[in-house]
Amino acid sequence: MTPGAISVLTVSALGAASGVLFAWLWLWIVPWGVHRRFWTGMSSVTRDLLQVEDLHRFGSLYGSLLALVARYVGRNLAGTVIAGLPIAGLLLMAWHLLREDEILFFAVFAVAMTVVFVWPSARRS
Repeated sequence: MTPGAISVLTVSALGAASGVLFAWLWLWIVPWGVHRRFWTGMSSVTRDLLQVEDLHRFGSLYGSLLALVARYVGRNLAGTVIAGLPIAGLLLMAWHLLREDEILFFAVFAVAMTVVFVWPSARRS
């Protein structure tokens, strides 16, 4: 094997491992059930908002909607940051390997992450 081939294999392996790690961490913090609960609650509150005639009730429902969105966005941001920290550390430590093949790294990272996200067992929560 040539040194270039070893570099491609190494970068691909790091990308795949990083993608799987990111997806698993993110799904641990933000399981699919969170999205289901958010969209169910969002549709219910929005439906009530569109039918309400009392201004006080409208304010109350709007506050509920803002709280629901804030929790959802906060959890997704936390999942992204926490899952991204190990990847950022890996990038800093292995940048000398990745600097010439960063596009390959991120392409394999995206594919591996997507595979974990669409894997049937990931959707059970």
